[in-house]
Amino acid sequence: SSGINAEYGAISNMQSNKRKLEEINSSFTKSFIFKSIKQANPQKSDFAAANLVNNHIKTNSHIFLKEPYKKKNTKKNCQKQPLTHRERRKLGLQTLKEGEVLFKDLVQIHKLWCEYITQIGCRNEDIARADLHGCFLTVTKTMCPPLLRKSGIVAMESLNTFTIVDQNDKVHVLPKKGNVFSFTVNDEVVNIFGNNFLFRPGERIMKKITKQKMISI
Repeated sequence: SSGINAEYGAISNMQSNKRKLEEINSSFTKSFIFKSIKQANPQKSDFAAANLVNNHIKTNSHIFLKEPYKKKNTKKNCQKQPLTHRERRKLGLQTLKEGEVLFKDLVQIHKLWCEYITQIGCRNEDIARADLHGCFLTVTKTMCPPLLRKSGIVAMESLNTFTIVDQNDKVHVLPKKGNVFSFTVNDEVVNIFGNNFLFRPGERIMKKITKQKMISI
């Protein structure tokens, strides 16, 4: 019996020593993890760090010393945004300087425009939606006498104006409002009323055409 008691006593001491060793290891582990978290995240409070340690000990879950890297969604920022009309004006993209475009450079564009306008026809709604870049335009009626009979190929169109280049390579900016313009299609003279063309070219193409008189032949 004394031998059995001694054996039980040795087993009990071994179990006690094992528990003490586990406690020491656990304490060291907690301390090490706690210090690692604080070093990596100085802004994190002691309470929050201790909670992470305890949760790790209980559930054996992973601990991220720093927040996982999240890839920034830069797709929206990388998309090129179109220039606004104000930005285009500041950059001078809506103005044509003298000598920047010559009449001879626009002649080929005018020939292409003649083919284009012949294909779409001369109906009221067709002309109202037509792209007039390349059209040989003449001012036939105006409230500003110096503009009368001014003619040239349309190089640029804006909300309120047509910019033309005449045969002497001079640039003229013709206001749409209050003026009547004419051009020729298949030997027929077409008159358009500037007041009814007070749209930007892209907007006019999509505009719903009313029954008001916009052209005359």
